[in-house]
Amino acid sequence: MTEERAVVYAEDAGDGIRVIYLNQPQKKNAISAEMMDILTAQLQAADADDGVRVVVLRGVGENFSSGGDLNQGDGGKPTPEQARKTLRRYLNAVRTIRSIAKPVIAMVDGYAVGGAFALTLASDLVCASERAQFVPAFCQIGIIPEMGMMKMLPELVGPQRAKELLFIGGKIPAVQMRDWGLVNRLFADGELEAQTMAFAQQLSAMPDASIQITKTMMNALSDEALGACLEAESTASPFCTTTTAYAKTMERFAK
Repeated sequence: MTEERAVVYAEDAGDGIRVIYLNQPQKKNAISAEMMDILTAQLQAADADDGVRVVVLRGVGENFSSGGDLNQGDGGKPTPEQARKTLRRYLNAVRTIRSIAKPVIAMVDGYAVGGAFALTLASDLVCASERAQFVPAFCQIGIIPEMGMMKMLPELVGPQRAKELLFIGGKIPAVQMRDWGLVNRLFADGELEAQTMAFAQQLSAMPDASIQITKTMMNALSDEALGACLEAESTASPFCTTTTAYAKTMERFAK
């Protein structure tokens, strides 16, 4: 009998590497608030474990994640207060990736959409398959970019390019992401897992104290305004869900 896995679970892969899986393949690993709570807990557990030196974050199946799960909840329209409370659970996962000392490698296959794209930006390193595509889908459904994307993306690609990507959206191929410096390693589709694990082993073999201190110092210097961005999001995005434009978008999704 096959063991049933949680919607987010972790496995040790040896050599000080812990792999955390987003496990909703039937939904292309769409991320719910519950998943973000578990992810936060798994990240904190890895950080507290002296046997873990590197964390790899990936999706189960052919996709990293299709972004926020639009079908969570009881089916009713949430109030802005409820939406704010839910969003803060997603934002906490971003804060945790950025604040833990252990380096996090995002392993991206297939799609990384919306909030999942933001999780890759929050990660320390990104490995992607040649078929991977990154989709900043926020403004297109009537909400603001969430999970720190408005802070992190402009810093990586410049404000004008970031605005074009966020305003208009679309699918960004992994090769373009590499050329812009948002992907560290690009691998052939069938080699992604093996090559990412080899990359993680290389990182794990480095002196852990210097790696961890370097990460926390660099993120502390870079993320001075990230907390303010996330806090503003927690109010601005729920407000957007009360607009007519957002309601029309959700009507199209319902069809």
